[in-house]
Amino acid sequence: MARLKNPLLRKLERVLAQRFPEPATIQLEDHDGIIGVVTSDEFARMDTIDRQNLIGELVETHLKPEERRQVQIIVGVTPEEGTGYLAGED
Repeated sequence: MARLKNPLLRKLERVLAQRFPEPATIQLEDHDGIIGVVTSDEFARMDTIDRQNLIGELVETHLKPEERRQVQIIVGVTPEEGTGYLAGED
């Protein structure tokens, strides 16, 4: 059974979707802190640190300090890299 998303998950998903529109995918989960994966072809031309910096800048710009403290990690991957990052994937 799917769990309902809390307001912060919805907000963060909106922020990421604005920057990474379809066909990119965004998967976020809250396990006493938000973890997630953004899958986009755009990351194919980027070093890992640049991917993390881009996502981190979005979080810093759009979330309040108390909201940012709830974000543990969001990983940026290409579709080829993206299999198996979140335990809840089928």
